[in-house]
Amino acid sequence: SQGSRGGAESLVQDAEAAMRVLLENAQSTSLAVASLHGGARVALALQALHPAVGGVCLVAPADVEVVELARVDRSLLVVVGEEDKRLSRAALAAAVGEATRGELEVVDDAGPHFHRNLPQVGRFVAAWLKRLSGE
Repeated sequence: SQGSRGGAESLVQDAEAAMRVLLENAQSTSLAVASLHGGARVALALQALHPAVGGVCLVAPADVEVVELARVDRSLLVVVGEEDKRLSRAALAAAVGEATRGELEVVDDAGPHFHRNLPQVGRFVAAWLKRLSGE
C-alpha cells in the first residue's frame, strides 16, 4: 500500500486484500502463505483467520513466540539457517513437532539471511508446495 507503514493490524489487512485478489484471479478456494523474518506474525494471523490458507511457510521467522507454531493446524514448514541463533533450535523443533503437520528444515552453513546456500531454501519450499498440492 502507499503511505506510511502501519502497525500489525494494517499489515494483516493488506495481506488479506492481496489474498482475496489472488484467490479471485486464480479462481481457487485455497492458497499457501509464505513469509520471511518478521512477516511470520502476519502469516500466522492469516492462517488463524482464514480457512482458505491451506499451508504456512515461515523462512527465518522473527518476532514470533515458538509456542504459537505448535497451534498451527495446517501444513507448516519452517526453514532456518544452521547458524541462526535467534530462536532456540530445541524449542523450535519441539513446537513444530507439535503442530498438526509441521516440518522443520535447517539450511546448512547459513545464517538468518542465507548469504550462503540460498538455493536450499528454494528446494525446501518447492518440495513442500508440491506435497501441499498433492503432487
